[in-house]
This record gives sequence, C-alpha cells and structure tokens, in this order.
Amino acid sequence: MTTRMHGRAVAQIGIAVLAAVAMAGCSSGAAAPAQNSPTSPTGQTATIDEALHSQLPDAIRDAGQVIVGSPMSSPPNIFVARNGDPTGLAYDLSLEMGKVLGVKVVWQDMAFPGVIPGLQGGKIDLSMGVIGDTAERQKVLDFVDLFKNESALLTQKGNPSKVTDLASTCGLAVGVLAGSLQLSRVQDASKSCTDKGEKAIVINQYSSQSDGQAAVQSGRVVGFFGPYLTLNYVAQTAGDGGIFEMGSGRYPDNPFAIAMQKDRGSLAAAIQGALVKLVEDGTYHKILDSYHSDAGALSKEQILVNGAGTPAFSSK
Repeated sequence: MTTRMHGRAVAQIGIAVLAAVAMAGCSSGAAAPAQNSPTSPTGQTATIDEALHSQLPDAIRDAGQVIVGSPMSSPPNIFVARNGDPTGLAYDLSLEMGKVLGVKVVWQDMAFPGVIPGLQGGKIDLSMGVIGDTAERQKVLDFVDLFKNESALLTQKGNPSKVTDLASTCGLAVGVLAGSLQLSRVQDASKSCTDKGEKAIVINQYSSQSDGQAAVQSGRVVGFFGPYLTLNYVAQTAGDGGIFEMGSGRYPDNPFAIAMQKDRGSLAAAIQGALVKLVEDGTYHKILDSYHSDAGALSKEQILVNGAGTPAFSSK
C-alpha cells in the first residue's frame, strides 16, 4: 500500500531515516509485498495493458510478481515510513507500473553494493530509486531511465566548514555511497586537489545514504556527496529543516533509472512502455509532485532504454 506523509510527519520520517538504529545500512533481506490498489493516484481505474504484459519474461508472468531490490534509505526516492511500510517516488511508481503490467510488486531491502550482483544472480528482477544509468554499467545491465539526477554536497546546518562544492573540500573528509557514480566524481576532485598542490580529499564510503547523512550530522565528515533530489529532501525535512543544508555546487549526472539484468528478453521494453503510459496519463507527474520533486521529471521522450551517453542526457 502507498503511504503519503508530508509536513511534520515527513520531517519525523527524515529524522528516522538518519538514525542508524532505525535505518541500518545492512539489508535485512526481508521482502515487503506491495499491495497494488485498484485505482491510481489520478483516481482512474487501473487497466492491465495486455500487450505489455505479454512482453514480460515467462518467469515473471508465471510468478505473477516482479521483485525490486534497493536500499530503502534514500528519501524521497525510496524509504521506510514510521509504520514500517516502504514509501517514496520509486515505490509509488513501481506500484503503478505493476498495475499496468498486471503483476504484483515485491520490494526487498538490499544494501547498495549488493544490487548489481543481485540483479546478475537473479535474486531480484529490478532495482530502482538509487541507481544511475551509465555507459559503463550498460555493459552488464539494461536501464529504463526514470528521472533526472544531479549531485551536490549535504552539510550541517550553518555549514561550519564553509564547503560549497567538491573543489572546496581539499584536505577534508567527505562521505559518499560505496559503489555509486558519485564516488568517481569525488575521486576525480581529490586528484584535482593534489594536482594543485593541495591535500587530497579524505573519502569515507558508506553502504547507505542514511549512514552518510548521520556522519555529516555528527561531524565525522564535512559533507556527504550524493544525489541532489535525495539530499535536498532530507535537508528540507529532517528536524523541520534545522539539521542540514545544501552546498551551492551542482553536478549534472546521468539519470536515475530502473536497472535489470541483460538478456531478459523484452523486459526493458515492457517496463519502458508502462512508465510511458504513466507519463501520458499524468500519474508520473502527480507522484513526483506529491513529494515536491517534479523538477526531476523526465519528458516522455527521455523515458529511454539505456539513454545514458545519448544526446538526451548530459553528464558533464
């Protein structure tokens, strides 16, 4: 079921996401069934698209479900509400795609470093909400592009270290998600520091966004470098906006995407078709807007299979 929480409730969720006890970086491995409701957020009755349903791999059609694995610690994309239910942009969109495709959606909490091996090993069918489409990852996975992505620094409120972007963090400790595309940006920035004769950036890698955010709050790092959409949501909601703030630097990246194992027939085409239908009927924009994130919306023409590296997106 889809959980909507705004205002103070969302702020409380933001704080809960930061707590390492409440949101452990390690996956419990537990699957969370998503109960597909009969109507979409637009109030329209959901209708199965039989043509798209027929494009699903036999294993998914026979099981009647698709398994999605992601770390549930990246609001507003995917996180856990106070009642223990998953929620967020990616979660809500997955339910709506499930209705179009005629399958149940089952979410599994999974630490980010395990996502790609989980897809390749067949433990999960999809991952969404935390993974970016890159040309390098396209060598081993297929992607359906989901929403815009750019990176930035999350700092303590008041920004005591006066860091605004990666160039201002030479010699300081910066947090980043292990295995993320942001990691290479921080590594490149660190090399630029040493090339200028300054000290390298101390790079602390974390297995979850919430662990990295907690490190910022405690002062173990001066900032956490990650997806702007996620970090800006945390900055606005955690402690009613009194715990964090955003640095001014912005780094455009390839889009967030829905990832899947290669060679799964027309699975990517089925997922793409379902997402395009949600754009066309307004459900996609309604969901993003409900989390104050419509600025991250893609156009219908940008809902591509393996769009990274094409003119539709720039990673510069």
